[in-house]
Amino acid sequence: MANMNISKKLREARKAAGFTQKDVYEWLGIGQSTFSAWETGLGEPSVEVFLKLCQKYGIEQPPSYFLPDPVSGQTAQQLDPVFVTKMLSLPKRSQDAVRNCLEFEYSNSPLRVLHPGRRVRKIPLYTQVATAGFGNYLDDQDVEIRQLEAPEDATFAVKISGNSMEPLIHDGDIVFVHRQNELASGEIGIFSYNGESFCKVWDNRTGTPKLVSLNKRFAPIFLKASDSLVIHGKVLL
Repeated sequence: MANMNISKKLREARKAAGFTQKDVYEWLGIGQSTFSAWETGLGEPSVEVFLKLCQKYGIEQPPSYFLPDPVSGQTAQQLDPVFVTKMLSLPKRSQDAVRNCLEFEYSNSPLRVLHPGRRVRKIPLYTQVATAGFGNYLDDQDVEIRQLEAPEDATFAVKISGNSMEPLIHDGDIVFVHRQNELASGEIGIFSYNGESFCKVWDNRTGTPKLVSLNKRFAPIFLKASDSLVIHGKVLL
């Protein structure tokens, strides 16, 4: 038997992200019964698949989402459900305004605690790259050196424009990238496709490689032999 709390939270996270069971088990390439068992406590995914699910559902901090606080006994989402409910009911423009206020207060708080594995350091940031929409050029002239709280493995950062990677990555987000020229199927990367840059999921499970959006309104990009593709690196989430 799996952990019932984690099974329940996985089911809630999927629904909150707007996915049906079929959306996810077909994306993973597994059977419906196997996937259903993960949400009912009759089974559990591997650690690798669990992390992929967290990524797909937009769970940026799995420990705080799934594990209870040692003092209160509640998860982070249960600590202030009224705030979370109100926040999610706001239009996107208002949500962005609240996030900006939170980021300002967080950045200037004397009690600020950095994310584990991250420290403020200088890192190249590409500022004019529309990588989560219909593509744009990754131009070295549009790079700045910024002081950012970045993962240790990050080589550079990219400012995202577009909504094809929602609900995980939003328009205006900054993602950190580890420079590498190969990706495992299911990993998110930064690509140059026929001279334009994209932030997509690399999918090579069937032997026919394609770049996939998390936002179902965007069709996959199927790669042909005549296409030019460069993998710039893996997005660190």
